[in-house]
Amino acid sequence: MKKRYLMLALIILMFSLSVVSASENVSVANDTLAIDGDGLSVIEEPNDSIIESGNSDVGLIGDSSSESNLSDSGSGTNVSSNNAQTTDDKSVVSKAKPAKVTNTKDISSTYGTVVYYKVKVLDKAGKAIEGQKVSFTIVGKGTVTKYTDANGIAMVSCNCSAGSYVIKYKADNVTGSNTYTVKNKISLTVLKWGIKGDVTKNKLIKKNMPNNAWVKKIVAATKKGIPLLTIKGGSGKVVFMTAGVHGNEISSQVAAMKMINYLTKHPIKGTVYFMPFVNVKAISKKVRYTDKDFNRIADKSGTIPNKIVKLVKKYKCDAYGDFHTTKPGGVPGKNIVMGSKTPATQSAALTKYIAKKCKVNQRIYKYAGQQYPGGINDNVNKLGIPAVICEVMLPHNTVTTKTVKTSYNMMKYFLKFNSAI
Repeated sequence: MKKRYLMLALIILMFSLSVVSASENVSVANDTLAIDGDGLSVIEEPNDSIIESGNSDVGLIGDSSSESNLSDSGSGTNVSSNNAQTTDDKSVVSKAKPAKVTNTKDISSTYGTVVYYKVKVLDKAGKAIEGQKVSFTIVGKGTVTKYTDANGIAMVSCNCSAGSYVIKYKADNVTGSNTYTVKNKISLTVLKWGIKGDVTKNKLIKKNMPNNAWVKKIVAATKKGIPLLTIKGGSGKVVFMTAGVHGNEISSQVAAMKMINYLTKHPIKGTVYFMPFVNVKAISKKVRYTDKDFNRIADKSGTIPNKIVKLVKKYKCDAYGDFHTTKPGGVPGKNIVMGSKTPATQSAALTKYIAKKCKVNQRIYKYAGQQYPGGINDNVNKLGIPAVICEVMLPHNTVTTKTVKTSYNMMKYFLKFNSAI
């Protein structure tokens, strides 16, 4: 009898595991990114454009900094942007004259993933040619020479940074080209730090939402926690951006949505971490804050702003930008960019650059935390990471096209200074 119960329990356990493995592909982890033990969930954009191949003899054209480093796995040869060439050592070399190349088509992928480009070489009779030399070139990246197999097919793997490329092939005197498009790698993290809300309760947020899938996902995620969008396009600097630290500062939050709309549709360099709605609870209630001012307690361990500072450090960011709205007659009460001279010396240069490009005021403090010891940007600066705070002037819980444009431009030039766009 005991054996029967044991067998029944084992069957139930195996069935349960199979159900879990077939569940929705959204990972949840309490230790991957968590600060002080808090949980998160990650939603990634599926990539349907990868062509799988069992061919182990495929040359690689791409960036040496790409996430999938095939040159170490023996499945390809990495060709850098110096246009060096690598050639297979094939014992079979065709003497037939190529007349036609087929099976060519445009390819696309996401940064960090490999996509395969292949051609089929035929003779005048339409028969496949084995051992035909074929050169593949991604303009500006490199060239790989391959030989066709018994089916007349030659193939090359591509792994480049985000952008649009032309990929060319040449088999004797037969030439042609296709486009190769690499999109940014994008993922959404929901930080479960003890607050949540629904930012669509603020009608101005809902009214000014761009028609963008990622913006919609971010807005929906505020019901579960604080959304953090990660956009990776290749090698380069790593930057972190925030808006909505104060719930009633709407222009910078609308500008953040518009910037996300741009970044998710255009290739970038490096990595951008974007948190457009920090105080989701206050935004939902249309108030500055509900408990404590987030921009006054970033120096207090365990607080949400302090966790943001720790994330900036954890991600080894090269710069941090915090975007706000200031009311007329308030402090600072004007369109302005603020930074400090020390300890992050580049903060001053970043401040001057954004202020000049956007034609707004600037204020550079002697040292970080001089006026606001608990400011998020000040505490990032104290880590030696250049940080700025950018303000546009408008009454709270209002929004205008002009202030959104100014805030958007501040974000744009923050990214340009760091060569992300």
